[in-house]
Amino acid sequence: MRKLFLLTLISLSFMMGCTRLPEPAFVSPPAADFAASPEQGLAPLAVTFTDLSTGDATRWHWDFGDEQFSSMSQPSHTYTAAGDYTVSLAVMGPGGSDVETKIDYIKVSLNIINWEEAGSYIGQRKVVEGIIVGTHYAADTKSKPTFLDFHKPYEGYFKCVIWGYDRDKFIREFPPNPETYFLNKRVHATGLIQEYPKGSGVPEIILREPSQIKVVGE
Repeated sequence: MRKLFLLTLISLSFMMGCTRLPEPAFVSPPAADFAASPEQGLAPLAVTFTDLSTGDATRWHWDFGDEQFSSMSQPSHTYTAAGDYTVSLAVMGPGGSDVETKIDYIKVSLNIINWEEAGSYIGQRKVVEGIIVGTHYAADTKSKPTFLDFHKPYEGYFKCVIWGYDRDKFIREFPPNPETYFLNKRVHATGLIQEYPKGSGVPEIILREPSQIKVVGE
């Protein structure tokens, strides 16, 4: 009986030793893909991105090409400057990761109008082009505005205005001061075209940041 018991134990041990453990299931990495709508338009351009990746993805990293990023699966992004933007999507999951890059995928252009047309676009954000033919810093008034004029005399015509509390930013960017820097230069001024005074039909753009205006010709 003892011999039979030993043989049974040996047999069971042999069978257990030969039993193969189940191999872990293979998980494929996700394959990145995406689409955008719209793919082109005028600044500021709001774009909705759709993740078209296949496979199991649990994390997303979008690079919109303008130093802005998102970790959402279906993000929206607004491009504020003109240019051709390369967009990348990296997806990550249990099986690994993948990246899809589309070169110059989003194309953003400027809607440029001549300063003489500005009165027709009150209430809209536009890029206005023209030569600044007169400037004035009203240091003796309460709000200390700086006027950049596109017509002489300036009364009743389109102009750009920098309020006194923003003036230091423009002095640092355009030394020695904006009225000297921009005089007799062709510029692009970007912003909301407003009517001042109300009901007059006289258009102006308030410049709050130096990035709103740039020289495009002498």
